[in-house]
Amino acid sequence: MFALGAGLKIFAISAAAVWLGWIALRRAFSQLHLIWAGFCVGLIAIMLIEVLGREMIGAAYPVMAIASCASCSFFWLTSRALFRHDAAIGWPEIAIVAGIFLPTIFDQLALSLSFGAWMGEASLAQWMERLDGLQVFFSSAALLLAFGEGLNGWSGISDNEKRIRYIYLSSFGAGVVICVMLFDHGRLTFVSPGLTVLIQGLCAAMIMCSVSLAIIFRQNNPLPSGAARKSPPATADEMALARRAQALVAEGAYLDPELKVSTLAQRLHEKDYKVSRAIVSALGHPNFNRFINGYRIRHAEGLLADTESSASILDIALDSGFASLGPFNRAFKEANGLTPREYRRQKEKAATGIGDGLSSSEVFAE
Repeated sequence: MFALGAGLKIFAISAAAVWLGWIALRRAFSQLHLIWAGFCVGLIAIMLIEVLGREMIGAAYPVMAIASCASCSFFWLTSRALFRHDAAIGWPEIAIVAGIFLPTIFDQLALSLSFGAWMGEASLAQWMERLDGLQVFFSSAALLLAFGEGLNGWSGISDNEKRIRYIYLSSFGAGVVICVMLFDHGRLTFVSPGLTVLIQGLCAAMIMCSVSLAIIFRQNNPLPSGAARKSPPATADEMALARRAQALVAEGAYLDPELKVSTLAQRLHEKDYKVSRAIVSALGHPNFNRFINGYRIRHAEGLLADTESSASILDIALDSGFASLGPFNRAFKEANGLTPREYRRQKEKAATGIGDGLSSSEVFAE
């Protein structure tokens, strides 16, 4: 059981290291990814301390002990970034994180610089005990807040959002109850050391996997304002306005790269907010841009499917109503899972039976 438990902890370390490498190589420096990187550093530190022990770590132990404080503090911040639309970090968040880090920083400095020699060993021990109690308070608060973030904005969210939150809450809840409340604070001495290591390894691997899944889900499903809430049912007036907007756009209005909701509203003789609300509630689009881009993408698909055309990708983007190539590439790939170049190549291959070589038009596409 020792070996299996240690193996699971090494797996958690490896997964955290992979994330750190991915974030660095991809330069994924969003708030969520940077906070998650901090948690990964903390997890690696605490797992190495448990696997190797203080004696093997040696002089690096004080630094790793401090870094391990990021495990619960940054986990809470990761949860905020995952499930809050506005997860800005202010003074309250900084105070809680500081309350977790500072006691360990004091402990390591006190031991390294021999504070006991001039404070007195009894006085130092008393201070350390008080600060450790303060750290337990802030750590427990952070863990409770992290769990609460998974419940934040629950009403009206999509089914997929609910599933990812169920996975997150169940794995995190089990990990906290077993590892923190029972082993760390409860000190279950009747559980064998081997079983303890195995359970700790399982919890670490489970939390690492579930939160990784949640982050990957969030990358592909950004959380809009209102926690991705479902729109209320459209009224009869909104349905009628949506049909008018749809008819006008389908006639070719989408080909105008300067088309905005205000422009469309003027042509419909309606208020901007009414048109936006009709598009979202009656047609089910997340926003006006997604609604318009749907027409533009379908137009571009037709042009790309024309294997006789020599038009470049840029020409097709402009002809379809996009103002530049970058937004076209991103919108097209989001809709089809392929870049425009890959889509054209697939159509040419299907039409000619030729392999994956580039067409002459693609050579000058970008």
